Amino acid sequence: MHIKRFCVSNFKAFEEVVIHFNSDVNIFTGINNAGKTTVLEALALWHECFAKLIRQAGKREKNYEKGNWVLGNTQVKYFPFEQINSVRCPNFDDLFYQRDRRRRIKLSADIASDNGEIITICFVISDSGMNYKIELESFTKYDFEAFNSFFSQFPMPIGFYYASPIAAIQQIESFATIPQINDAIVSRISARVLRNRLYSLYRNPDSMVFKRYLDDVSFVLFNARQRLELTTSSDVQRDTNVVFNAVTSPGDVPKDIALLGSGTIQILEILLNVYHSEGQAKDMNLILLDEPDSHIHRDIQNRLLQVLTHFSRNNQVFMTTHNEALIRSAEVSHLFHLEPKANAVYKNLNVLPLQKVKPRFSGIYPSATKPLISAIVQTNALDFINAVESEVLLFVEGEDDARTFDILLRQQIRPKKVAYWVLGGVSKVFDHVLHYKTVLTNIKNQKTLWDKSVLVIDRDFLNDEHQKTLPDKLQTQIGLKTFISDAYTFESTLLTDLPKAARLITKWLAAKGTNYSEQVLEDALMNIYHLHATKSKIPDWNNSDFSEQMAYLYRNAREKLNAVLGEKKYIKENDIQLVALVQQHIQHCISSGSYYKLMKKEDVQIIVNEAIGPTGVVFDIETDFIELMLCVDKSVWFNAWDFLNTL
Repeated sequence: MHIKRFCVSNFKAFEEVVIHFNSDVNIFTGINNAGKTTVLEALALWHECFAKLIRQAGKREKNYEKGNWVLGNTQVKYFPFEQINSVRCPNFDDLFYQRDRRRRIKLSADIASDNGEIITICFVISDSGMNYKIELESFTKYDFEAFNSFFSQFPMPIGFYYASPIAAIQQIESFATIPQINDAIVSRISARVLRNRLYSLYRNPDSMVFKRYLDDVSFVLFNARQRLELTTSSDVQRDTNVVFNAVTSPGDVPKDIALLGSGTIQILEILLNVYHSEGQAKDMNLILLDEPDSHIHRDIQNRLLQVLTHFSRNNQVFMTTHNEALIRSAEVSHLFHLEPKANAVYKNLNVLPLQKVKPRFSGIYPSATKPLISAIVQTNALDFINAVESEVLLFVEGEDDARTFDILLRQQIRPKKVAYWVLGGVSKVFDHVLHYKTVLTNIKNQKTLWDKSVLVIDRDFLNDEHQKTLPDKLQTQIGLKTFISDAYTFESTLLTDLPKAARLITKWLAAKGTNYSEQVLEDALMNIYHLHATKSKIPDWNNSDFSEQMAYLYRNAREKLNAVLGEKKYIKENDIQLVALVQQHIQHCISSGSYYKLMKKEDVQIIVNEAIGPTGVVFDIETDFIELMLCVDKSVWFNAWDFLNTL
């Protein structure tokens, strides 16, 4: 269960902000005053409204079944300003957008269950003197029947944990009750009860829980190369104060945890938030971390994120940061870039394609996080760092290839971190590839940039033999993993599976508001594809000018390829023989019906437009192909794209 969508109206700097959350990890970034902490406070206030209004109906209430759980009534809705702990505001007016009390605050959460059901819970907050007036919006008796079946772990089905940015641990800490501990967490002073929380974990009936907690702490702090041990002799039945001692290496004298470094204490507190659920059943757990990276080393940030991501299977994690290293460690799908706007709709960075850059761009393509990091740290060296820290450095011909592959790679269960190097055309590949090898072989982060480089190019004029053998030659001779598709261009891969193409184009049309029969479209594509392969709207492949043009491209590539591979005779045909080679290739494609091996992207545009003609929609291969790729899911994944799963 998780919050799927969260709407904030007239709260602090937000007039109308909608955020589409991930079910697991949500990392909010942006410049100062962009609203990162405001998002956390809005979530905290929504939860506090829930906690203050939840109650059980009595037997004399007409509108509810006895024993049902409901949110508030006409009497219990006024709360003194100082009793609301989730928001830090020196003045009551500061809660409201533009400090205007006439604007009622609305906090609305769409909560999705594991089986896809959704319930919306919206709280409206207004003023009454110096009191919060908190009401539930638009809930009927029938809504509460759904409410009671939607949640099960009453009276408090939602676990909530808010960690402070700086763990200000107290020198002496008295034993506290469970309600006192929970109040401290909600009030953002959780570090004051850190020892109490450790004690609760230490006394867990499952003795392995505390060990697992220390395992994770030691992994985050030391990468498991050494271990942090915590011990206590305190007893809640006997002592007033709770004491924990720490040992960080063999032979150390145990010392109070208050003497540990601030970064270590911060890790202790943060990980306590993900160990809350041991023995505490909740329908939904929300963990809010305000700048959890503020006092910890870059490598520790990376390992902390790994642990939080692991625990996000049972917890919805929200954190703020403007730390470049943490952003680079995170999955793009977990990042949200907030801007200082009063009105906005936010989705994670993975939803949108890479930004289009200037025409005829070449070089390392700007990553999805570049605008975000540039806004935060104002640096221009980001692209090369992206390449160094990537898992794969993908050489591609043009910027549209980078944008397309980036969209398709997001379909993987765990997308790799890929940096794209745009070569500016296939002719540039073999002009410069040996220079790239010389440079990239000497740049290393665990392994050299060249070791993780992959080349993806169109087959263009290549015949079947060269299309199949060239990748092996490049891998063997210069150590460059290479993929060359069967189709003439990547856009032409749409024509390798026409039923699947029909399904994908139907999805694209639906996204544009046009419904069209998938079967009708498939039949049209089949007919037009074969018709155009034999009619004049596609260039006459039997024309000598066509074969001469392809032979010309072959001749230009011949010397470059032979030089790169160190083989004078990789392409051994002379000029006259190349014409015959090309003509033989063309005839084979025609006789076998493999027209996609000869069709360029302009041909794809013609075929698609004729097939969808009755809809009135026009398909432009230059502008709409990216939109088409955004409609891809596993049901319309082409076999011709499988190489992306092996990067």
